[in-house]
Amino acid sequence: TYQKYYSLYLSPKVCLRSSTMRAIDLVARLSCVLGCSAFVPTTKHTIRQTIRPPLTKHSVLQEPPTSKTPQNGLEMVQHVESSISSSWLISVEKTLESFTADPQALLEAVVGLPDGVATYNRERIMEYFTRRPTKMAFRAVEFLLAIRRVRKAWDAPCDSSVDRGVVLRSELSKLGPVSVKIGQTLSQRPDILPEDVCEALKGLQTSNEPFPDAEAFQVIAEDFNATDRPLAPGFPNPPGYDDPSARPLFAEMTTTCIASASLGQVYKAKTWDGQEIAVKVQRPGALEQCLLDGSVIIAALKAIQGRFWNGDLLAIFDTVASGVVEELDFRNEAKNGKAFGNSLDFLGYVRVPETIPALTTRRAMAMEWIHGRHLRDLTADEANRMTYMSVEAVTAGLVLTGLVHADPHEGNIMLDDDGKVVFLDFGLMSRVENDIQEAFASGIQCVLSKDYTGLVEAFVATGFVGSPIEWRAQEADPWRLDHPDGDSKTIMAKELEERMEACAGGGSRFGALSVVLADMGFFWQMYTPPYVILLIRTFLTLEGIAGKVDPDFNIYEVALPWAVQRALSPSTEAGSKALRASLISAEGGFLWDKVLETVLEQQQSEEEEKEGQAKQKRPAGFAAAPETKAKEGGVGEGEGEALPAAASSRARLMAGEAAEGAVAAGTSSGAKAQAANAASPADSLVAVLGSPSGVTLRRIAKDLDSTKLLLDLTRRAQRPARRAAANQLAQVLEAKWSAKLSRAGRRLKAGFGNRPRVVATGLPRAAAGAASAASGQAGGSAGGSDEVAPWPSSEAAKALEARRRGRAKHAGLLLLRSHLARQVAAGTTGLAALASLAFFVLRVGGAAVLKASLRVAVKALPAVALTGATALAAKTGADWASGKR
Repeated sequence: TYQKYYSLYLSPKVCLRSSTMRAIDLVARLSCVLGCSAFVPTTKHTIRQTIRPPLTKHSVLQEPPTSKTPQNGLEMVQHVESSISSSWLISVEKTLESFTADPQALLEAVVGLPDGVATYNRERIMEYFTRRPTKMAFRAVEFLLAIRRVRKAWDAPCDSSVDRGVVLRSELSKLGPVSVKIGQTLSQRPDILPEDVCEALKGLQTSNEPFPDAEAFQVIAEDFNATDRPLAPGFPNPPGYDDPSARPLFAEMTTTCIASASLGQVYKAKTWDGQEIAVKVQRPGALEQCLLDGSVIIAALKAIQGRFWNGDLLAIFDTVASGVVEELDFRNEAKNGKAFGNSLDFLGYVRVPETIPALTTRRAMAMEWIHGRHLRDLTADEANRMTYMSVEAVTAGLVLTGLVHADPHEGNIMLDDDGKVVFLDFGLMSRVENDIQEAFASGIQCVLSKDYTGLVEAFVATGFVGSPIEWRAQEADPWRLDHPDGDSKTIMAKELEERMEACAGGGSRFGALSVVLADMGFFWQMYTPPYVILLIRTFLTLEGIAGKVDPDFNIYEVALPWAVQRALSPSTEAGSKALRASLISAEGGFLWDKVLETVLEQQQSEEEEKEGQAKQKRPAGFAAAPETKAKEGGVGEGEGEALPAAASSRARLMAGEAAEGAVAAGTSSGAKAQAANAASPADSLVAVLGSPSGVTLRRIAKDLDSTKLLLDLTRRAQRPARRAAANQLAQVLEAKWSAKLSRAGRRLKAGFGNRPRVVATGLPRAAAGAASAASGQAGGSAGGSDEVAPWPSSEAAKALEARRRGRAKHAGLLLLRSHLARQVAAGTTGLAALASLAFFVLRVGGAAVLKASLRVAVKALPAVALTGATALAAKTGADWASGKR
């Protein structure tokens, strides 16, 4: 009831007077009903003394003409309502605080507590703290003093003992949860801060400065209803504890925290049934600290709004702040974690800790303990596996489920003992609408196919670029809706293509695209929709992690299968129309032109990639100086491609993204092996064809003019398409045959390993060493180093995959039967179409088998020769050992 009246208290002042007094009257009436005789006079006295200010000639409330004293709450309301003024709001507010016996309740009401879950409301927060200008002023001063200390450390001489990274981490940790969140994001961004500073800030991900354990234990006892007993054996007894037979809350519990994060810290415990759990406790005062920091930032953003940024800064901050406020209520985190895990059940390799509902409150939460390791403790193969699985999971959420983990830094991702990727901390999540999912999926495909006109259209669809597109010649000029050189979309697409082609990593790294767009933003009007800021943060963080384990990692290629799946299963009418228009004409004819255009672009891209690998040098004019690369955290010559020198300071903030971190030699081959486990566009096609969301694709397949399609397969104009099909099939066959050859090589190597060990001296030992080395090289050449275990998968995911494939097979058979019936009905034309299909299968299949055989033979010849040398060396060593030589 108090919260209800407080919400009225925040409403327009026309109802403020009556609602506030009714709240006071309600408290007085409840005290009378409950028989609190000692409380009633004190309450009335408190009300009268608090509401009446000192009597001066400037007083708004004058002493009433009658000396009659109000006898009950109703008379008091009538007495005060006649003369109350809005200048007394602070006094009335303090009165309400005094009635709750807990000033924290008023603050909690700002975010909708205690009845509901914490929700963000900018107006309420600002109204609450603008009545406390002293707090805001002191907090702003604390921010300024911290900035001053950091600048002093930054300007210190290089030979001084001051570590600027440590100073920045310490200041951010002292400033509270909001600043720690900023530091966690910056720790993954060597393009914004030097590499040594980023390394120092990584401590904020898992090891923030903890608060006293006694305060955490008090919160656990209060929220888990354990104030009358110890938390665990060995813990001190609470005050008033008089039942030695009462069982403690937990069977075991650590006496100190094992990890400290921005909003809380974690203890390890064990329940009485033997389950290991993690107990997460919120920092005391975190709610007030975050809301106060938010009010200061809002005030600052209002002052600079529209001066230094195109987008709506307040809307962007509202999105981030809303996530932080929700994160302050652990019940939200538990709900988000369950929803995230359920949304990715179909992958089979994503794991989310299960929370215990009975031990989940706003300030404390218990969840299952998962044994696993973070990135820094993984081997190269394990790091590659975790990276691929993490990116797949997040991109699947972006374009398929619409639920994205918005804080995937290294501390929130780990690999469990079963090989599954584990996501932690679900306080900050992004939710993406269906139309935005389809726009992102289109953008991913456009980057890979270098369709820059389509990419601009995707920017417009996401709200990143306005419609109509605005342009200006110079930064000081006003924005214009027309371009002197023609259509604005065409001109923008052309400029985007030129910049992306000139930018190293333009087609593979999200950071490179950020550099290009940051520079273009000075001449093309670009916005930052509120939902985009968390997504940008998510993918830049993931790309930063991926750059540490695989320098050739292409985030777009990993995301492509999920983008294809979203494109093939549109959920909006516009998406359905776009899919149909991209595959068949109005008459049902297959659009070969688009397919051939895609094939030619792919061939050109492959040729350029081969040329680039052969030259092994960067384009002239885009190589950063060695000093610059070292400062920005880039890699040295020959270790990868560096981003171009950005033309603006805003772009330079993103300029080191594509060059983060060098990795140990040999990890890229492991990455390629992990890529074989990743999803493919063919898998996406099967998934869509056999799912309810594939109704649009199945309808298009049914409406296709199959007779004309089959006749076109053997035409001269479709030769590039036939070659591309043969190449793709050859790659599939090559992979299968190479795997079989690898297994045969390992068995052969194992057979040589069973021979007697040679222990003689002289030449026999050398022969034995040569045999051992040759055997190892033969096994490695056979492909053993590149073959990794398949990714783990849950039984539910396997069952879902089996059902999808079964439904896809059934749908395929129905479509095949339908089109065969059409060929029979078409008579001689249909027979010609079937003959054309047979010719196509023989031609493409034969070419694929020949190419795959030649490729496997070329790879296998060195291994076979090495295996023969191994056998000869082993036989020679055995002969020396037996005395035959």
